[in-house]
Amino acid sequence: MDDRQKRALGALASMVQQYLEERPNQVMDSYAMSAGEHAILALADYGYMEQVGEGRIMGRWTEAGAALLKWNYPVSEQENKPFPVPPVVIASSRNS
Repeated sequence: MDDRQKRALGALASMVQQYLEERPNQVMDSYAMSAGEHAILALADYGYMEQVGEGRIMGRWTEAGAALLKWNYPVSEQENKPFPVPPVVIASSRNS
């Protein structure tokens, strides 16, 4: 995974944490907002979140996701911290 991909995943995780509501059971609620749903699903593809709930797309941070959030801050120190490698290997193309 290159540095651009790492920064993109980190930014996506930060956006989920900042803009989606975390319920008392640690579930991030997308409120059926398309961008939030796509963000949860993308992070779940890499193993940083697990999709939970029925009907609406919601997610819960995995251990790797919590590590990704810690890796994000402060941004100036990212180079000095190991990137939390995603626990899921993604195929290079969804169509293969």
